[in-house]
Amino acid sequence: MAYSHSTQTRPEKKYQWRFLALNRSDMSAKCCRVSVEALTEHDARMVLAPFFILSFAGRLPVPEVANV
Repeated sequence: MAYSHSTQTRPEKKYQWRFLALNRSDMSAKCCRVSVEALTEHDARMVLAPFFILSFAGRLPVPEVANV
């Protein structure tokens, strides 16, 4: 007997990516911490890299929202 298998995929988990950053337009600026929510570090860097010189600082899971 053949069984049908579900092809449903789980949504990927988002993370909050944190970086130490220097503003590209102000070379006298001090380091600051910036954060962005994204699926991968690469995606996070793509958002911030045009504006900041980045150094990876951490990855935190984004809490899932429960519908009550």
